[in-house]
Amino acid sequence: MNNNDSGNTVGALLGDKPFGNVLIVGLGMIGGSFAKALKERGLATLYGADRREGELALGVSTGVIDYPAELTEQCIANMDVIVLATPVRAMESVLLEIKPYLKASTLLTDVGSTKGSVVEAAKKVFGEVPANFIPSHPIAGAEKSGVLAANSQLFEKHMAIVTPLFDSDPSLLDRLHQLWAALGSDVVSMDVKHHDHVLASSSHLPHLLAYTLVDALANSERSQDVFKFAAGGFRDFTRIASSDPVMWRDVFLSNKEATLATLDLFTDRLAVMRAAIEQGDGAGMFGVFTRAKSARDHFLRLLEQRTAGQSKEVKPLSMTVSPASAIKGEIFLSGDKSLSHKAITLACLSSGVSHLSNIDLTGDVRITMQAFRDMGVVIEEISADQLRVHGVGLKGLKAPIAPINVHQSSAALHQLMPVLAGQDFPVTLVGEGELLSQPMKELFDLVRAMGGHVMTAAADCLPVSLAPSVPQTVSLVLKNGSKRLHGAALLAMLYSPEAGELRACKYGIAQTKALFAYFGLQVTLDEGVVRLDSAVPQGAQIKLPGDVTQTAWLALSAALTPGSRLAIENALVGDMASPYVPFLKKIGANVRLLGDHSTGFDQGRLEVAFAPLVGFDLSATEVYGLRNELALVCVAAAYASGVSVIRGLSDLPYYYEDRVLCLVDALTHFGIVCEYSAGQLTITGGIPLGGELDCAGDYRLALAMLALGLRSREMTRVNDCQALLEEFTELGSVAAQLGFHCAVVQ
Repeated sequence: MNNNDSGNTVGALLGDKPFGNVLIVGLGMIGGSFAKALKERGLATLYGADRREGELALGVSTGVIDYPAELTEQCIANMDVIVLATPVRAMESVLLEIKPYLKASTLLTDVGSTKGSVVEAAKKVFGEVPANFIPSHPIAGAEKSGVLAANSQLFEKHMAIVTPLFDSDPSLLDRLHQLWAALGSDVVSMDVKHHDHVLASSSHLPHLLAYTLVDALANSERSQDVFKFAAGGFRDFTRIASSDPVMWRDVFLSNKEATLATLDLFTDRLAVMRAAIEQGDGAGMFGVFTRAKSARDHFLRLLEQRTAGQSKEVKPLSMTVSPASAIKGEIFLSGDKSLSHKAITLACLSSGVSHLSNIDLTGDVRITMQAFRDMGVVIEEISADQLRVHGVGLKGLKAPIAPINVHQSSAALHQLMPVLAGQDFPVTLVGEGELLSQPMKELFDLVRAMGGHVMTAAADCLPVSLAPSVPQTVSLVLKNGSKRLHGAALLAMLYSPEAGELRACKYGIAQTKALFAYFGLQVTLDEGVVRLDSAVPQGAQIKLPGDVTQTAWLALSAALTPGSRLAIENALVGDMASPYVPFLKKIGANVRLLGDHSTGFDQGRLEVAFAPLVGFDLSATEVYGLRNELALVCVAAAYASGVSVIRGLSDLPYYYEDRVLCLVDALTHFGIVCEYSAGQLTITGGIPLGGELDCAGDYRLALAMLALGLRSREMTRVNDCQALLEEFTELGSVAAQLGFHCAVVQ
């Protein structure tokens, strides 16, 4: 919010000089900045009172206030707003002075960094806290002091905390919110006790540490050399030790209880760190450092969002694809995203150290990784695609200090839910965006089948809380469902007190079965019944194959475009991927697999060249095996000669059917004849017209639509591609390397 916007907005609500006469008691840096901000915006007539005559004179001469004032009956009775900006220990004496003259209609607030002591002072003076006294606290400041340090933009894009009491005047409370908002602050409400504990941790303790460290080093035998050779880190950490000592003495005396509680917590953690250094516990130290770095990085991202302003409109990203593309070249794909989630999870739950290479560390994989870091797992990033994970065992996770945020990642949620249900501590998972409104009944029922106690605010939606409960033998039937759900079911079986079983389709568990084997876990599949031995997972060394979704998209793109010659060096194929490559062969694609793929992951060199495709007829069973690639299957049908039939779509989980129906709309828009009835889709092959499509933010739909445009009559534009670019971060470089003519547009 800029200066003009602030004034105009509030002025429009309340008229010229909307806050009337405002008295600032205490013209230090905060009080002076408050006065200067209001004055420059033309929001009030500013009066200042200060026992330091020099500061008061400077306030007038520098234009921070309009008039000097004293705390007399004439002055106090004439004020619409009074702001107490004195040290917190002086509040009681100021309140005593103004009490006889204070009108009930005057908004009285303060800017002190502790609230409990201010509330107690008000009770002592008035007998109870007056309804017109509403404490507040701007989260802004600087090391400088005095009215000459006043900064009219100090509060912009900073938080201002309002701490109303149950009987605060609602009209004056609303006005206080408007007052801080007019200065550009993000205004939030908080109860008094919670405020003092939060500020003791985030503000008071850092100042105490900075003062204490500088004092300790200044009195050490090597103090001269310490300060002589101190670098930027020392300067940055101790910067706040230049703050006003009087103010901070008063802060600690007035917020003693919360400060001591926070200090005890810190000294306990410091003792743990000392022991780690003494014992040479590198893994323990590294765990603290990585968790701390991640937490601070998260804080900086939040700060950047607040500084930049969250109201800025984000332009949606679109992609165009030229029908002149030919897919040529050899490529080594980054690791499969789904397997990356699973490999990190199993490595964290293993005994020993795991080395994971060619792992995808982009997008929501980092959400899964951060969740385990928050629960005490040491995860070292060796390079851009390699991790060293120090496993803690199946039940060795530690309770996180806050709810685990999976943001908008369904994949992370499916990995974490069964694992957390098997721990001995309560935990809450929260999310963001569309994930909050997605029902998770199948996943939550799976956790309930483990014996997990699931509590949700809405019916089977996030947020969700898990409480420790008695484990039950896992016996599940998953004839349908996503690969994520099948993977979650296998993780749940790790925590079964007795050997459990799962009835599932082989295409749902093949990938996870192969991955489990690397960690010493034997999964057997016999006539649709999956069993898992009771062994404890062990550390492993794994090189992940290329991403299955990207492989499927590139293979179809090469098969469709004349002149294409594509080789994918590390393709995951066969049952572990899906029956997709055999399907392409069946409809005439020029596809062959080279290399030894008899052990570990079924991985090899996949070569694809152009060949005309022919129509096909897929049974419901075949469609279920191809459910993740169905959008690409429909594109293949659009270019195949003759008529293709896809059966059993209505038997799939709704999200697969919805994706196909969205693509059917796109095909129809491009002139491809489609008929859908009773779960059966018929597509007559042809040449798509091209034009503009919308993938509705669906990653797989976006890839299918780009493939659809490869041989269309004119250029194709696909809108809402943010998710695609977040999931497939190397799309631009891959396209450029292989001759796929696509571009990002806004």
